[in-house]
Amino acid sequence: MSDFPTFDRGSDHLNLIQATSEIGIWELDAETGKAERNLRHDQIFGHETLLDEWSAEIFLSYVAEEDRDRVENLLNSSLTDGNPWSFETRIRRADGVDRWISAKGMPIFSDSGEVTKLIGHVIDITETKRNEDRLKLLSRELDHRVSNTFAIMNSMIRQVAKRADSVEEFSETLMERLAALSRANKVLISDEAERSSLKDILTTELDAFSGWLDRLSITGETRIWFTGEASEALAMIFHELLTNAVKHGALSLPDGNVSIDVSTHADRTVSIRWVETGGPAIADNRLSGIGSSIFRNALRDDGAVDISYSDDGLKCDIRVHRSFQNEALPDTPSIAVSTPDQAADPETWFSGRRIMVVEDDPIIGMDLADIFESRGATVLGPFSRVTDAFAALESPPEAALIDFNLGRTTSDEIASRLSELAVPFIVLTGQLDSADLGEAFEGVTVISKPFREVDLVAQMIALGS
Repeated sequence: MSDFPTFDRGSDHLNLIQATSEIGIWELDAETGKAERNLRHDQIFGHETLLDEWSAEIFLSYVAEEDRDRVENLLNSSLTDGNPWSFETRIRRADGVDRWISAKGMPIFSDSGEVTKLIGHVIDITETKRNEDRLKLLSRELDHRVSNTFAIMNSMIRQVAKRADSVEEFSETLMERLAALSRANKVLISDEAERSSLKDILTTELDAFSGWLDRLSITGETRIWFTGEASEALAMIFHELLTNAVKHGALSLPDGNVSIDVSTHADRTVSIRWVETGGPAIADNRLSGIGSSIFRNALRDDGAVDISYSDDGLKCDIRVHRSFQNEALPDTPSIAVSTPDQAADPETWFSGRRIMVVEDDPIIGMDLADIFESRGATVLGPFSRVTDAFAALESPPEAALIDFNLGRTTSDEIASRLSELAVPFIVLTGQLDSADLGEAFEGVTVISKPFREVDLVAQMIALGS
């Protein structure tokens, strides 16, 4: 049987393809220089209806100036030497919009070997080019960001090691700062490669301190876009302010509050004022070590951070210059973040409970098991394969923590089985958007990697309660 069957109404099929495709088709007479086209061809160049005539000269008038000589040489070579062609070029349509096209074609010869016609097609590839450009941008930004992140991590480790009084303090401080850095990077990668909004920075950082959200207020314009460097710097600054407020400042007392006010100025400088009230009197040297270094150096020459103290609490004025911004957008009403409810005592809740852990990374798996076992839980696992987890579910646990990605597969089947058994579970993931996880994870509590131990414990208790 032939791979290319002969259809009784082959011409009808061809007409259907031409009518419904996004391909512009043309045929140029070598003697007259005039070309016949389909409607889609002229639409690609910005015309709603077919023009009265078309020629190579008319086509070249749409081609971007920097590509015009190259494209003209390819067409001339086809006419004189009988060569086929294939090229991509930017065009400016009749309505002034710049687009990208892909063009391919070949000559048609007479019996004597002379070129009588050129036939070809054009396709609008603008979206493809934009996606390619975005991938290149993301690749460059990822390379820069990975290198920069490791450099920041090295500095954090050195600075925290110098000032920590114990291994526990070193571990806790370092993990908190690494988590803040991770959150800043996720904000950047999730939407725009080189910028993020103040709203997203605040929302992401406040999510990590959700237990105190009812005592935080934010006013002013938050839809202001910052560069990647500024986003990282602001995320670290807000993390230091929040950590200090919880441990030593207004949020360490039951009646303390924090207000954040954002304003812009005529020169596009952004002012962010952090005011703590109802807190303890703070000594001027309270912010020391790496925290004070972050405040002094995070914004470099593109902004400033001023700290002042009063009997009522700390005040911080942050100024970000125009050089660290992209653009300002209309404000959106408010920042909403979820608040986990941790009513039970973490020291007793885990005692005797059977918790399944599914995680393909052995180091993370051991860490998760240790977090639960150190509080008295019995850990099933850690399991790195779906089959092993299914076997363990013959005797269902009371709760589970499962990683979304398990090497080359996902934990969808495990999630579905846990739901069938009515076993509550938390999913751990490095995914940027939890909405991409799939139906098996709808309505499930999601914790992003890297995670804070206190958040994991709180969410597990809330899950079991």
